[in-house]
Formats: sequence, C-alpha cells, structure tokens
Amino acid sequence: MSTDTRATADQLHTGLVDLLLTRGTVTSPQVEAALRAVPRHPFVPNTPLGTAYAPDDAVVTKRDAGGVALSSASAPGVVAAMLEQLDVRPGMRILEIGAGTGYNAALLASLTGPTGHVVTVDIDSDVVAGARNALAATGFTHVEVLTSDGAQGHAPGGPYDRIIVTAGAWDLPPAWWQQLTPTGRLVVPLRIIGGTSRAIAFDHAGDHLTSRSMITCGFLAMRGIGARDEPTLTLADGVSLLLSEGRTAAAEPMSDALTRASTRTWSGVTLRSGQPFQELDLWLATTSPGFCRIIAAPDAVTSDLATPAFRWGGAALTNSTDSFAYLTIRSAEPEDPDSADDRPVFELGVRAHGPHGDALTQVLLKQIQRWDDEHRDTTPRIDAYLKPAWPTAGTVIDKPNSVLTVTW
Repeated sequence: MSTDTRATADQLHTGLVDLLLTRGTVTSPQVEAALRAVPRHPFVPNTPLGTAYAPDDAVVTKRDAGGVALSSASAPGVVAAMLEQLDVRPGMRILEIGAGTGYNAALLASLTGPTGHVVTVDIDSDVVAGARNALAATGFTHVEVLTSDGAQGHAPGGPYDRIIVTAGAWDLPPAWWQQLTPTGRLVVPLRIIGGTSRAIAFDHAGDHLTSRSMITCGFLAMRGIGARDEPTLTLADGVSLLLSEGRTAAAEPMSDALTRASTRTWSGVTLRSGQPFQELDLWLATTSPGFCRIIAAPDAVTSDLATPAFRWGGAALTNSTDSFAYLTIRSAEPEDPDSADDRPVFELGVRAHGPHGDALTQVLLKQIQRWDDEHRDTTPRIDAYLKPAWPTAGTVIDKPNSVLTVTW
C-alpha cells in the first residue's frame, strides 16, 4: 500500500468511527477504542476503500455458483451496535458464530485483551482460511479460528462469558445454552416470526433467557443444521412474499392480484423523518393472523408495482388464497406548520390487492392504530425457553429447540 493510499485509509477509518460516535451507535469508550485500533480494509482486501469504510455497507465476500451470497462482512454500523449490546469486558472468553472476514473477531480480541480468549467458528472452510489469514496479517494470531457448524458451538473452549452470532438464526440451539456461563450474554440476530428479525441481547433470568436490548438488522441465514427454509412466493419479477413458517399461498391468484388495480387507504398515523417505527413490524407480526413480508426490488418500487414502507420490504397480510395487503407510506403535511421541528412528515397507510383486500386493510389499519395509541414508544420483551419448558404468557412462538414469548 502506497503512502498516499495508507493516508486515505487512515482518514476514512477515523471518519467512520467519528460518524458512528456522532450517530450514537458507539456509546462506550471500549468499543470506540476497539474500532479505532482495528482497521477494516485489511479484512476486505479487494474492496474499494470508500466501500470498506462506508458505515452502512455490508461487503459480500463469497457467492455460490448461482450468485447467491454465502458470506459477507457486516456493515460497520451493525458491527458496532452489536458490540455495544455484547458488553465485552477484559479477560472474557468469547465465542463467535460466523467467522466472516475475521474483522469482528479482531474487534472482540481487542475488547477482551490479552487475558481473554476469542474462538470464532464457521461452517465454510474457505471462509475460515480467509479469516485466519487476515487475523494473522493484522497481528491477531491468538484468535482461535475453527471450521465447525455454528449450531454446535465449540464446547472445548467453553463455557463462554459472551456468545455472539453473526448469521441469521431461526432458533436457539441447545449448544448455545449449554456453553454460556450463568452470568453470560448471548447476542444473536434472531428470525422471530414471519421473516421479522432483531439482533437481541439475551441474559439469563432464572430458567430462561430474557432480552436486554434489540436492534433491527438483516443477516445472511445460517447454514448447516441450524438452517431453515422460509417459504417464499414470487408474485412478479422483483416482488415476492416471505411467508410465515409452515404457510403456503396460492401462487397464480396472488400473482394475478398484483397485476390488477390496488387500493390505498391512509391511517392518519404520522411520523417525522428519523422517528423509529421498526417495532411496528414486530407488533403486526405478533398480533395479525396471516402475517407475512413483502419484498420489492428497486425497479418494482420505481415503477409503482409495489411500494412497501421500508426500502427493503415491509409488513404484509395475506389470506393465502387470492389477496394481500401491506404497509406503505406517503409524504404528509405537519400537524403544526409553525413547529420548530422541520423534519419531513410521513403518513402510514395500507395498499391492498385482490378481492378480499378491503378486509385485510381493515385488520392492518386497526393494528396500526393500536400501535400508535399504545405501543409507539414501546420495545417488547422477548423471553426464550429451552424445551421442554413451555411458557404461557405473551405471544408464544414455537421453535424446534426453544420457545419464544413476546410481551408488549
């Protein structure tokens, strides 16, 4: 690397950490110090420096023969937020599920220090080799990098004070429970229900785990024994419905509904730009029968074929036969034009397709209003129980190894 290129990398590195501090993503001196100590570009060597230090850009590092992403370096903003959730202290033993490029393991090693120990595992031997080489090249030779199915953890190195998962998990396998110390913390991007995911920090609470914090995120799904296919219904090029586990829907009538005239109904519920409303998706997922998610490619949004509220998709309902409806959004006028808050205002609404779209619209509108009246500022608590335990409070979500409850 030339002197000028190194200077540019250093400048971009510093700017990234400064931005994450300004945003409030980084809140602790420990995480700030780790992020400043470990540059990102050596772990993504074939990536332009501007992309390597972009706060919200994940970098795909391996694809299968069909072009599907298999491994990636998570966006720095997500990495930093999950490190804050994890709350690593010097001397801790840490297990990372999903080695990726090795960047996160280097940060973990920086946080736990010379008296701690980091084990990172990945199911893909190529990924493991790449992470091991990058860690060695950056001076983190003491990190243990192993090829293993992440759902099995790594018992010989446990028990662990902290376990962090950097792949989308559909369940909490027994090994993670068994290898976590009684005072330990598990941070995992968990697919809760209907494609709705959160990175959740779980602590022990007697006979179960309970959430301490949650952030919205998206991760490549786990492979191996922890993998789970989520049914997807393609409606058109660039538009699909991600159905809840175990559900099916009639492909031809649903696709036909998309091509016909839709209705848009507005809720009167508004929010300003920057106001969080991601928990609305989770509220709808846990209160609305027939919940699913609509995924729309940029071209589909631009052409008005599908206009979900989030750029990556959004909450939807389907009757599984011929109709669906989903959360959408539009610009709105502020209630108080003289307000000192000049951020843009948006109104939530429902777009519906199919002969029974009106009924689905009314269900969604009712739940949007309830969320606005009762839960706009609420973060739910998620508790996890290892089977055969079976809780009864809250919304109960059954997984193969565990049972989740969501309490608002």
